[in-house]
Amino acid sequence: MGVLYFSPMLLGICLLLAIAISATALRVMVPTERGPGFWMAGSWSLIGGIALFIGFIISHNPVLNVLGNAAQLAGEALFLLGIFRFLGRPLPWWTVPVSAGLMSLVNTHYWLFDGNSDFLMGVYSTIAGLLPAQAIWLLLRYQHDAQTRPARLLVGVSLTIYSVVTLLRGYLGYHDWWHDQPYIQPYESFSYLLPYNFAIPALVMGFIGCTLMTTQRVLARSQQLADQLQELATRDSLTCVLNRRAFHEHLLQEMARAQRYKTALCLAMLDLDHFKRLNDSLGHLGGDHALQQFAWHCHEHARATDVFARFGGEEFVLLMPQTTATEAQAVLQRLHDGICGQPQHYQEQVYQLRFSGGLAELEPNDTPDSLLKRADQALYAAKAGGRNRIKLWSPNP
Repeated sequence: MGVLYFSPMLLGICLLLAIAISATALRVMVPTERGPGFWMAGSWSLIGGIALFIGFIISHNPVLNVLGNAAQLAGEALFLLGIFRFLGRPLPWWTVPVSAGLMSLVNTHYWLFDGNSDFLMGVYSTIAGLLPAQAIWLLLRYQHDAQTRPARLLVGVSLTIYSVVTLLRGYLGYHDWWHDQPYIQPYESFSYLLPYNFAIPALVMGFIGCTLMTTQRVLARSQQLADQLQELATRDSLTCVLNRRAFHEHLLQEMARAQRYKTALCLAMLDLDHFKRLNDSLGHLGGDHALQQFAWHCHEHARATDVFARFGGEEFVLLMPQTTATEAQAVLQRLHDGICGQPQHYQEQVYQLRFSGGLAELEPNDTPDSLLKRADQALYAAKAGGRNRIKLWSPNP
């Protein structure tokens, strides 16, 4: 036990145990993510195989040796399947039974016919070193999922190091077998300890890369979900333009900017004329279509700096920064001419959109409520004056 304590074997076993525990924690934290489940199963299979092999060293029971080597290779194959699973590629399931089965056959032959331990180690290392080849090729050539690319490269390089070191260990085993070298205890063998010194640290680095891949993907999806929630919170569900809450934030910002830099700012309130009549004739779905068409036309005619939103019902607002009342009237008139009188089609029915607009220009002591109130008063005056027109607010209507 003292020899084992001071050899790299114990450190390597502890590192593999840390990987297994970390993989389990990762699986628990992101149960819906593809990959961690295989990394967890593969890691614990590796640990189980090592435990069986230690039992063989203590008891000299050949069954434990056969099962231990098979379990370790099956664990490595399972771990690598997690990479295919994570990247959404078909799983090469055959690698698990083929690697474990081939090793079991060679290992059984070794015990039945008094084989050479160096040759056995060479076969084990050859299988273990070739197993990552498919995963390495996939990681280095995979072009999708740009967020995880740096971590994928880390995993690919780490597995390459692991594979090279393990194959070198196999070469040394074949070399010692061919030259009939005397048997050396595993904890005293250079070739046996080679993977504990270099391959297992590379495997640890590879698992760190796998964790980073998972983290990067979870963060990317979280950001995507946050963007979607932000979109839902700021957009009107029917017309897809800004909603009242989002518009109010823009109004506060633009008013503060206009008051600070002494620039013009105009606000228009737009209301579809006789919408109830239109809704009754077309039906509720037809009324929704009319609102969508009106919002689309307004959004298309608005300038890049304008802020257009649905205020409620059939009422919309258009905020025009750095725009005087005269300029705003010209903008609204172009909008009016582009919409009113143009035939709109819903199923087999044809209808026309007409709207009234109230316009107010920012004054020095305005608040958002006072500016909105004056625009609403102008809209009321436009409605009272016969509808289908634009009215600029005046203190003397």
